[in-house]
Amino acid sequence: MAIDPGFFIHESDKAALDTLKGIPGFTPFIRAFMKVWNEKQFRILNLSSRLKVSEKQLPGYYSRLKPICEKLGIEKIPELFIEQNPLPNAYTYGDNDPFIVLTSGMIETLPDELISSVLAHECGHIACHHTLYTTMGGLILSGASFIPGLGSLITMPLQLAFAYWMRCSEFSADRAAVLCTGKDAMVETCMYLAGYNRCIHETASREQFIAQALEYREFIEQDSWNKTLESMILAGQRHPLTAIRAYEADRWGDSEEFERIRVYLEEEENQKNHTYIPTLFSDDQLVGRDADAVKGVLEEFGFTNIQMEAVQTPGKRIGQVTGITVNDEPGIQKYTWIKADSQIGVNYCQNFGSVRRDTGELQIQESSAYYQGKDVGDAYRDFSEHGFTDVIVVKEERNRPLFPRDGQVIRVTINGSDHFEKGDWVSKDSQIEIWYY
Repeated sequence: MAIDPGFFIHESDKAALDTLKGIPGFTPFIRAFMKVWNEKQFRILNLSSRLKVSEKQLPGYYSRLKPICEKLGIEKIPELFIEQNPLPNAYTYGDNDPFIVLTSGMIETLPDELISSVLAHECGHIACHHTLYTTMGGLILSGASFIPGLGSLITMPLQLAFAYWMRCSEFSADRAAVLCTGKDAMVETCMYLAGYNRCIHETASREQFIAQALEYREFIEQDSWNKTLESMILAGQRHPLTAIRAYEADRWGDSEEFERIRVYLEEEENQKNHTYIPTLFSDDQLVGRDADAVKGVLEEFGFTNIQMEAVQTPGKRIGQVTGITVNDEPGIQKYTWIKADSQIGVNYCQNFGSVRRDTGELQIQESSAYYQGKDVGDAYRDFSEHGFTDVIVVKEERNRPLFPRDGQVIRVTINGSDHFEKGDWVSKDSQIEIWYY
């Protein structure tokens, strides 16, 4: 089982995307873009002008994609192409069928073992569902005025917002690379992109590169003018500053958040019981659902201590979940980690009478004599809403009185017996037959 990208998307990525969507003109541009854009245009360019990597063409590169995709939860391995370009670069475009392009300059610059980090980074964009917006952002920043119907919709605020989000999205993709290949490999990749080269015979230091990033941060924080200069440098750029990328990757690789994900994926790979469970849901997504279904979902995720608690909740449907607790504390938050052996309390509605939690038996609310002469619909609701699963109504066609009242209950049987007392305990799957005229 892969890890959901919600657990490693960078916080600035989320914030920048919200800002981008709030820019006036964003929605009209999206609508116009989707009318004129067709990703088949990219496929024509890729197949005609770039080298396609496959199991039969440069298989050493292609074979690295499968384990990366499995870890990041990417079901379909993206197509990979190599582009003749001396600049070290890699990018991922597309939507339904995203693809990855590596430049020849990237392969020449990096040692072979670091190519996996680049591929993991690009797959991170796919896992985080960046590719459609990245495609749009790339066109906007490269001047999409040549595309009919789009040029007039491109404004400076929209360009700046797209550039800012694209820079922030790189941090999320870097985290994907850290998950797949480790933080040291990601930091080294940034060093090579900053100026190191495999032709340089001196040894470079990852620690000194991180120290350089810290020196930069301190310099920017010295006064507001330095921050202004930084903003001027970054305006319109698609990638964050390389040393800062290395710093962010290194810091996240030492975080508790990363360690939780690493241990979880290791447990998955070795088919071990989980220590912590990642939550892909919040309690408000479970409240209102059937209690048995919720219990099944929690068990499927790996929780081992689930306590079902029937509660009196007027106005709610029988068996409907009314609340979730974790170690007696209310609520579950999405994208958090909960210990697998935590006590998960599932409160559910049981308005009429009581239920035995150990056996699941239900307590009869009225005696057999009570139902004689009652309305068949009322009797049916009493038993079905109480939680009985096998309730049927049977119309009596024989021995009818001269003037019977339609819908009048003649008798009620439980497992064939027409005599029961209020307070008796019977199984929830007992056969309830309600006979009526």
